Amino acid sequence: MRSIRFTLPAAAALTVALGLGAPIAHAAVPQASAACDTATSKANQAQADSDAAASDLKKQEEAGGHPGKAEEDNAATLANDAALATTDAQRVCGGTSPVGPMKTGVGSTSEGSNAASLATGAGLIGAAGIGVMVMRRRRADSQV
Repeated sequence: MRSIRFTLPAAAALTVALGLGAPIAHAAVPQASAACDTATSKANQAQADSDAAASDLKKQEEAGGHPGKAEEDNAATLANDAALATTDAQRVCGGTSPVGPMKTGVGSTSEGSNAASLATGAGLIGAAGIGVMVMRRRRADSQV
């Protein structure tokens, strides 16, 4: 019985840790701060620069010109910079998380975790472990 005596407090501690830790980890609130405003304005400026470069290339092609490699590279670099700035703004500002079904399957894990579900799952795992230990102990006693 000594092994069960040590297992029950460990299972209880694990259940409490998961029950209390999940809401704290999930409670990250998006920050509307100066850093978010700065990142958003940088993303908007980068997107405007990228759109202007793409527009210049299109105008040059419509006028019968042929843009050079440097102009095309500049437009590609500005488009990449705009994508990076937008991603950085989303990271800094937070508040955006994937929603809806995934394209490769049904459902999504983007809705967050439920503390009650985590605690229940940890309790079931602990109960299964205790059950296995009891059965092994009974089996060992009956073989003597």
